[in-house]
Amino acid sequence: MKYEINVRSIERRLASGFRLPAAFTSFVDICHQSQMEDLGWFSVKYTKPSDLLGFDPGEQVVPFLRLGDGGFVAFWFQKRSSPVIIHCDSEGETSIAGVSFSDFLLRLTRRRSSVPDLDERESDQSPGFKRLPKRVTPITKKRKELNAWLDRNRPGKAVPDDESEAIRRELQKLLAKEMATSICESEKLLGHKLAADDDFLSTVDMIAHLTKRSYKLTTIGGHPFPRPQRLRKVLDRLVVWLGHSLTSCEISVWSDGRVFVNRNICLGNPPKND
Repeated sequence: MKYEINVRSIERRLASGFRLPAAFTSFVDICHQSQMEDLGWFSVKYTKPSDLLGFDPGEQVVPFLRLGDGGFVAFWFQKRSSPVIIHCDSEGETSIAGVSFSDFLLRLTRRRSSVPDLDERESDQSPGFKRLPKRVTPITKKRKELNAWLDRNRPGKAVPDDESEAIRRELQKLLAKEMATSICESEKLLGHKLAADDDFLSTVDMIAHLTKRSYKLTTIGGHPFPRPQRLRKVLDRLVVWLGHSLTSCEISVWSDGRVFVNRNICLGNPPKND
């Protein structure tokens, strides 16, 4: 990941009437003066939050740090005056990094921000921020509010419905040949047939881009996906079920019946014993 500072990319994403905290300028100045290994591996810039969160948060979540693992640290705008700071890692796990920006800066100096790239930095010297609170603010209440907000907005986190199960089954049906081919290739490499109890799972991974204007399906490596039109109808159904377009959406179909969307949404009710 390229280390860079692009404050303008963050400001452009703020809703009308929202402003960056006053201390953000000092934070950027210290980041600019420090080496990457001093403060951790990150870039100060906007990064798209929807892929990791599993839904489009609109203007409520504005990332300002892009982390080395692909995760981010962001402003979560519950109120216009004092946004909460949240951390979302590369697997979509989300936590509170500070109940306010000043609380986040204090936690950063004390290595208690819950962000490994920041708390586990190599430098022994703490960043010198001025006028910080004397003690960190308890995060229990904000953590509950964040979890409730995520539960309300993330699709597929509740008990799977009939439509998500139908989509899962259809994807399994359409991609069965690819998974069977993958298993056969593995058997050739191993020199024997795989038994039913072999610890082996075949997966088909793809990146889907489906909006009102365009449709594109590629492999994880960026190569064209074979016969993409056969998946168009089921992906149209997925768009309706999710409630938003697919933009660089990662879809993984497993031979054991599981289907994942953006790694953290499991479709339907995969069989327990395949």
